[in-house]
Amino acid sequence: MEQPALTATREEALFRQAPGLLFVGGALSVLGVVVYGAYWTWSSPFFKVSNVEVVGNQRVSAGTLVESSGLLGESMFSADLASAQQALYQQPLVNSVRIERDWPHTVRVVIEERKAWGTWEQTGVQYTIDREGVVLGQGPAPAGSPVIRSTEAGNRIIGDRVDYQAVDAAAEIYEKLPRQLGTTVAEVAFTSGKGVQVTTTNGQTALFGDSSSIAYKLSVWAALAQEAQVRNINYTTIDLRYGNRPVLQ
Repeated sequence: MEQPALTATREEALFRQAPGLLFVGGALSVLGVVVYGAYWTWSSPFFKVSNVEVVGNQRVSAGTLVESSGLLGESMFSADLASAQQALYQQPLVNSVRIERDWPHTVRVVIEERKAWGTWEQTGVQYTIDREGVVLGQGPAPAGSPVIRSTEAGNRIIGDRVDYQAVDAAAEIYEKLPRQLGTTVAEVAFTSGKGVQVTTTNGQTALFGDSSSIAYKLSVWAALAQEAQVRNINYTTIDLRYGNRPVLQ
Protein backbone atom coordinates (compact mmCIF):
# COMPACT_ATOMS: atom_id res chain seq x y z
CA MET A 1 0.00 0.00 0.00
CA GLU A 2 1.43 3.50 -0.95
CA GLN A 3 2.26 5.78 1.92
CA PRO A 4 0.79 9.29 1.75
CA ALA A 5 3.41 12.00 0.82
CA LEU A 6 4.65 14.02 3.76
CA THR A 7 4.11 17.72 3.17
CA ALA A 8 4.89 20.65 5.46
CA THR A 9 2.74 23.66 5.89
CA ARG A 10 4.21 27.15 5.36
CA GLU A 11 4.05 27.77 9.09
CA GLU A 12 6.06 24.65 9.82
CA ALA A 13 8.76 25.66 7.27
CA LEU A 14 9.10 29.11 8.79
CA PHE A 15 9.30 27.61 12.25
CA ARG A 16 12.14 25.36 11.14
CA GLN A 17 14.04 28.30 9.55
CA ALA A 18 13.52 30.66 12.50
CA PRO A 19 16.76 29.85 14.41
CA GLY A 20 18.84 30.50 11.28
CA LEU A 21 17.01 33.74 10.52
CA LEU A 22 17.45 34.89 14.12
CA PHE A 23 21.20 34.15 13.95
CA VAL A 24 21.63 36.09 10.71
CA GLY A 25 19.61 38.99 12.06
CA GLY A 26 21.65 39.06 15.24
CA ALA A 27 24.91 38.95 13.31
CA LEU A 28 23.82 41.86 11.11
CA SER A 29 22.87 43.85 14.20
CA VAL A 30 26.26 43.23 15.79
CA LEU A 31 28.00 44.14 12.52
CA GLY A 32 26.02 47.35 12.35
CA VAL A 33 27.05 48.27 15.88
CA VAL A 34 30.71 47.53 15.07
CA VAL A 35 30.63 49.59 11.88
CA TYR A 36 28.93 52.49 13.62
CA GLY A 37 31.42 52.29 16.48
CA ALA A 38 34.34 52.30 14.07
CA TYR A 39 32.90 55.27 12.20
CA TRP A 40 32.31 57.15 15.44
CA THR A 41 35.85 56.44 16.61
CA TRP A 42 37.32 57.53 13.28
CA SER A 43 35.37 60.78 13.11
CA SER A 44 35.12 61.59 16.81
CA PRO A 45 36.59 64.91 17.95
CA PHE A 46 38.16 62.96 20.80
CA PHE A 47 40.67 61.48 18.32
CA LYS A 48 41.54 64.75 16.60
CA VAL A 49 45.04 66.18 17.08
CA SER A 50 44.44 68.90 19.67
CA ASN A 51 47.99 69.12 20.99
CA VAL A 52 51.33 69.17 19.13
CA GLU A 53 54.17 68.84 21.62
CA VAL A 54 57.57 70.11 20.44
CA VAL A 55 60.74 68.75 22.04
CA GLY A 56 64.38 69.74 21.45
CA ASN A 57 63.97 73.19 19.90
CA GLN A 58 66.04 76.13 21.09
CA ARG A 59 66.37 78.63 18.25
CA VAL A 60 63.18 77.82 16.33
CA SER A 61 59.95 78.72 18.13
CA ALA A 62 57.51 75.94 18.95
CA GLY A 63 54.71 77.96 17.34
CA THR A 64 56.57 78.08 14.02
CA LEU A 65 57.14 74.33 14.10
CA VAL A 66 53.53 73.54 15.02
CA GLU A 67 52.22 75.73 12.22
CA SER A 68 54.65 74.27 9.69
CA SER A 69 53.64 70.71 10.57
CA GLY A 70 49.97 71.32 9.71
CA LEU A 71 48.92 68.58 12.14
CA LEU A 72 46.54 70.45 14.44
CA GLY A 73 42.94 69.35 13.87
CA GLU A 74 43.89 66.29 11.82
CA SER A 75 42.65 62.81 12.67
CA MET A 76 45.02 60.79 14.82
CA PHE A 77 44.39 57.87 12.48
CA SER A 78 44.97 59.55 9.13
CA ALA A 79 47.35 62.43 9.94
CA ASP A 80 50.11 62.42 7.28
CA LEU A 81 53.22 62.36 9.44
CA ALA A 82 55.54 61.92 6.45
CA SER A 83 54.32 65.14 4.83
CA ALA A 84 54.56 66.95 8.17
CA GLN A 85 58.13 65.75 8.58
CA GLN A 86 59.02 66.93 5.08
CA ALA A 87 57.53 70.36 5.80
CA LEU A 88 59.54 70.68 9.01
CA TYR A 89 62.76 69.89 7.16
CA GLN A 90 62.18 73.11 5.22
CA GLN A 91 63.01 75.06 8.38
CA PRO A 92 66.67 76.04 7.82
CA LEU A 93 67.77 75.43 11.41
CA VAL A 94 66.24 71.95 11.64
CA ASN A 95 68.73 69.11 11.25
CA SER A 96 66.50 66.10 11.99
CA VAL A 97 62.84 65.43 12.81
CA ARG A 98 61.00 62.53 14.42
CA ILE A 99 57.19 62.57 14.83
CA GLU A 100 55.28 60.24 17.16
CA ARG A 101 51.59 59.67 17.90
CA ASP A 102 50.74 59.88 21.59
CA TRP A 103 47.14 58.67 21.85
CA PRO A 104 44.45 59.79 22.12
CA HIS A 105 44.98 63.34 20.78
CA THR A 106 48.66 64.38 21.00
CA VAL A 107 51.44 64.33 18.42
CA ARG A 108 55.02 64.72 19.62
CA VAL A 109 57.56 66.42 17.34
CA VAL A 110 61.16 65.70 18.34
CA ILE A 111 63.59 68.20 16.80
CA GLU A 112 67.37 68.23 16.56
CA GLU A 113 68.58 71.65 15.53
CA ARG A 114 71.76 72.36 13.60
CA LYS A 115 74.75 72.92 15.87
CA ALA A 116 77.22 75.80 15.66
CA TRP A 117 80.55 74.57 14.28
CA GLY A 118 82.49 77.57 13.01
CA THR A 119 82.49 81.17 11.83
CA TRP A 120 82.22 82.33 8.22
CA GLU A 121 83.38 85.91 7.73
CA GLN A 122 82.27 87.74 4.59
CA THR A 123 82.34 91.47 3.77
CA GLY A 124 83.29 92.18 7.35
CA VAL A 125 80.33 90.32 8.87
CA GLN A 126 80.69 87.14 10.92
CA TYR A 127 78.16 84.34 10.54
CA THR A 128 77.80 81.19 12.60
CA ILE A 129 77.72 78.05 10.42
CA ASP A 130 77.27 74.35 11.11
CA ARG A 131 79.54 71.56 9.88
CA GLU A 132 77.62 71.39 6.59
CA GLY A 133 78.14 75.09 5.95
CA VAL A 134 74.57 76.18 6.71
CA VAL A 135 74.31 79.72 8.06
CA LEU A 136 72.66 79.72 11.49
CA GLY A 137 72.74 83.46 12.13
CA GLN A 138 75.01 86.47 12.54
CA GLY A 139 77.77 86.52 15.10
CA PRO A 140 80.78 84.30 15.75
CA ALA A 141 80.64 80.69 16.83
CA PRO A 142 81.92 79.75 20.32
CA ALA A 143 85.55 80.59 21.09
CA GLY A 144 88.02 78.11 19.65
CA SER A 145 85.80 77.19 16.71
CA PRO A 146 87.19 77.19 13.15
CA VAL A 147 87.11 80.56 11.36
CA ILE A 148 86.90 80.89 7.58
CA ARG A 149 87.35 84.28 5.95
CA SER A 150 85.83 84.60 2.49
CA THR A 151 86.58 87.21 -0.16
CA GLU A 152 83.14 86.71 -1.71
CA ALA A 153 80.89 89.74 -1.98
CA GLY A 154 77.37 90.12 -0.61
CA ASN A 155 75.61 89.17 2.58
CA ARG A 156 74.34 85.89 4.01
CA ILE A 157 70.98 85.00 5.52
CA ILE A 158 69.89 82.14 7.78
CA GLY A 159 69.67 78.94 5.76
CA ASP A 160 72.28 79.92 3.16
CA ARG A 161 74.98 77.36 2.40
CA VAL A 162 78.52 78.63 2.10
CA ASP A 163 81.16 76.94 -0.07
CA TYR A 164 81.27 73.30 1.02
CA GLN A 165 84.86 72.79 -0.16
CA ALA A 166 86.07 75.56 2.10
CA VAL A 167 84.22 74.07 5.06
CA ASP A 168 85.43 70.51 4.39
CA ALA A 169 89.00 71.68 3.94
CA ALA A 170 88.92 73.84 7.07
CA ALA A 171 87.55 70.98 9.16
CA GLU A 172 90.34 68.64 8.11
CA ILE A 173 93.07 71.29 8.35
CA TYR A 174 92.08 72.38 11.86
CA GLU A 175 92.16 68.75 12.97
CA LYS A 176 95.37 67.50 11.29
CA LEU A 177 97.69 70.48 10.83
CA PRO A 178 98.85 70.76 14.49
CA ARG A 179 99.89 67.09 14.55
CA GLN A 180 101.75 67.17 11.22
CA LEU A 181 103.30 70.66 11.26
CA GLY A 182 103.69 71.31 14.98
CA THR A 183 101.86 74.63 14.70
CA THR A 184 98.27 75.80 14.79
CA VAL A 185 95.89 77.52 12.40
CA ALA A 186 95.59 81.28 12.66
CA GLU A 187 93.12 81.61 9.78
CA VAL A 188 91.56 79.69 6.91
CA ALA A 189 90.62 81.90 3.98
CA PHE A 190 88.51 81.15 0.92
CA THR A 191 89.86 83.31 -1.90
CA SER A 192 88.33 83.61 -5.35
CA GLY A 193 90.66 82.09 -7.95
CA LYS A 194 92.91 80.46 -5.34
CA GLY A 195 90.51 78.41 -3.25
CA VAL A 196 91.47 77.52 0.31
CA GLN A 197 94.40 79.33 1.91
CA VAL A 198 95.76 78.70 5.41
CA THR A 199 97.83 80.99 7.62
CA THR A 200 99.53 79.47 10.65
CA THR A 201 100.38 81.12 13.96
CA ASN A 202 104.09 81.13 13.01
CA GLY A 203 103.36 83.30 9.96
CA GLN A 204 103.42 80.75 7.14
CA THR A 205 100.83 80.62 4.38
CA ALA A 206 99.76 77.55 2.37
CA LEU A 207 97.60 77.48 -0.74
CA PHE A 208 95.48 74.31 -0.87
CA GLY A 209 93.16 75.03 -3.79
CA ASP A 210 90.10 72.79 -3.46
CA SER A 211 89.28 70.39 -0.62
CA SER A 212 90.66 67.27 -2.31
CA SER A 213 93.59 65.30 -0.84
CA ILE A 214 94.01 67.54 2.19
CA ALA A 215 95.84 64.84 4.15
CA TYR A 216 98.28 64.27 1.29
CA LYS A 217 98.93 68.00 0.88
CA LEU A 218 99.62 68.32 4.61
CA SER A 219 102.06 65.41 4.40
CA VAL A 220 103.88 67.09 1.51
CA TRP A 221 104.01 70.34 3.48
CA ALA A 222 105.38 68.56 6.56
CA ALA A 223 108.11 66.83 4.49
CA LEU A 224 109.13 70.07 2.79
CA ALA A 225 109.14 71.95 6.11
CA GLN A 226 111.51 69.36 7.57
CA GLU A 227 113.79 69.52 4.52
CA ALA A 228 113.77 73.33 4.53
CA GLN A 229 114.82 73.31 8.18
CA VAL A 230 117.72 70.94 7.48
CA ARG A 231 118.88 73.06 4.52
CA ASN A 232 118.27 76.39 6.28
CA ILE A 233 115.74 77.50 3.67
CA ASN A 234 113.41 80.25 4.79
CA TYR A 235 109.99 80.50 3.18
CA THR A 236 106.72 82.22 3.95
CA THR A 237 104.42 80.63 1.38
CA ILE A 238 103.96 77.11 0.05
CA ASP A 239 101.72 76.38 -2.93
CA LEU A 240 100.16 72.89 -2.66
CA ARG A 241 97.56 73.26 -5.37
CA TYR A 242 99.42 71.10 -7.90
CA GLY A 243 99.76 67.81 -6.07
CA ASN A 244 103.32 66.49 -6.19
CA ARG A 245 104.72 69.79 -7.51
CA PRO A 246 104.73 72.10 -4.49
CA VAL A 247 106.32 75.52 -4.74
CA LEU A 248 108.08 77.37 -1.93
CA GLN A 249 108.30 81.14 -1.86
